[in-house]
Amino acid sequence: MGKDVGINSYTLAVITTDKNMNTVGGCPIFYANDDDDLQNKAMLMAKCVDGMVHQISDEVLIVVRH
Repeated sequence: MGKDVGINSYTLAVITTDKNMNTVGGCPIFYANDDDDLQNKAMLMAKCVDGMVHQISDEVLIVVRH
């Protein structure tokens, strides 16, 4: 019996209202204008990639594929 080794969960996108946020990890960052825009962008992205939205802080949401 073999083992199934691989990455099963990963972050697909970061959505934030913090215009100063940047990353060095290679995950794309999408900037939102306000909280409504933040929620809307996160939901649309999650639907497109069959992912889940997780809130990291008041200004940051991530889209993760499990």
